[in-house]
Amino acid sequence: MPTKDILNRGRVLLHGLVYSDTGNVVPPLRWTRQALRFANDLSGQPLISADELARREAELRSLEEAVQTQRSDAAAAKPAKREAAPVVLYITDQDQRTRKKIEEILKGRDIPYTINDVTDDESSRSWALTQSHKPEFPLLFVAGEPLGNVDDVMQLDVRGELVKKVFG
Repeated sequence: MPTKDILNRGRVLLHGLVYSDTGNVVPPLRWTRQALRFANDLSGQPLISADELARREAELRSLEEAVQTQRSDAAAAKPAKREAAPVVLYITDQDQRTRKKIEEILKGRDIPYTINDVTDDESSRSWALTQSHKPEFPLLFVAGEPLGNVDDVMQLDVRGELVKKVFG
């Protein structure tokens, strides 16, 4: 017999003893039962009748079914992951520390990105600097729109705008 069943049988048996009127003519027994009833009420009525136990178990089963239904509905209603806009990080071989900071932010938000090293590509480097109006690399672009350097990306991330720009 499982432990839960044994405990439930004990709760019902003790309830019958405490709430019985047999022997209440003896004052010490009556006072003890009154004190036990009071303690039972204060502790949330762990000693209960068989009918009350059945009602509580039925209520618990219905609550568990409702929670399970909500979980399955939430799983079914979960929106499909939206496709990310193309994210390109333009870098040079000079400042690796700020590059790593931007990469950590992107990885922390599960944003897929590509790296474009423009160290030896003068035209791409010139285009990125001109578009972003920033004097130095690394620079982040989302769908061709310049977001800026590490400070700009951090500010966008803190405000929650980075994810919005990437996923719409």
